[in-house]
Amino acid sequence: MQAGLAVALQLGTGRVQIIGAAGGRTVGADLVVRISQATLDRLHARDRLDEGDPEHNRQLYEAGNKLRDHHYLAGLSGFAANDLNGSGGGAPSSRTPITETMERNRRALRIAEKAMDRGDWAVVRDVVCLEQTLVEAGRSIGYGKEEVASAVALDRLRRGLAALAELWGFSPPPRPFTSAPSVDAVETARAA
Repeated sequence: MQAGLAVALQLGTGRVQIIGAAGGRTVGADLVVRISQATLDRLHARDRLDEGDPEHNRQLYEAGNKLRDHHYLAGLSGFAANDLNGSGGGAPSSRTPITETMERNRRALRIAEKAMDRGDWAVVRDVVCLEQTLVEAGRSIGYGKEEVASAVALDRLRRGLAALAELWGFSPPPRPFTSAPSVDAVETARAA
């Protein structure tokens, strides 16, 4: 409605039909319909998460998508109300009980935050969880010019998603560069 379109959901099939300016075009949907793609989805579709390696681009996207799912299931996105029929466990002072699922996903978010640099986390959270643009995320960490804010945010997003991809097993950890030991080093080691 805010986009200026009337949207109808067919309850039996779960398909969404846009009525009005779009001419009755039907859009397939399972659970969530996005009028515009999130920044993470656009970057993945255009291979901008890793422009040189499509496989790594996919791994970074999967890590970001998993983080977005944790944020949603933790009840922090604001898109869904808490299921009050779930198992409780919230503190007596809290207004809404926290389910075990929400707590498990909030714990995963805390682990993800600790797995990366604070500056990287700020950008990853803004872009992936809060669905801000790269420019908005870059400006929130102190870069005013649009081009600079976007470039810095993209760099920090890539680093943060790489840390998550490694943490969650989507990509193998990078191997440190090792060279063959010199003859002198071998002789020194033997003498010691």
